[in-house]
Amino acid sequence: MTPNKVIEIVDGIRTNTYSEEQKLSWISDLDGMVKRLVIQEDDVKPYSYPEDMDTELVIPAPWESLYSLYLESMIDFYNREYDNYNNSALLFESRFTEYKKAYIREHMARR
Repeated sequence: MTPNKVIEIVDGIRTNTYSEEQKLSWISDLDGMVKRLVIQEDDVKPYSYPEDMDTELVIPAPWESLYSLYLESMIDFYNREYDNYNNSALLFESRFTEYKKAYIREHMARR
């Protein structure tokens, strides 16, 4: 999954006026959180627009929907659609928790 693909999916689901650059920034934030909090990498660099639009993202299948869920929640938040934001953020958090658990299980078993 790449930022271009995530943005294409989200733009097809949720009408918005946010730039590709802004959406890439949110995607970059999510990958940074995953690298630091889940994978525990120290060297986290933000993505650059437009150079990194075709970069392979960190979260693998079957968890890739986290990117679109995160962007949808950010769009809802910045649109001040707080009821929608609460729902989309809750769905994102639930799925993110499952991803973290799966990552830990899979990587602890390899040690």
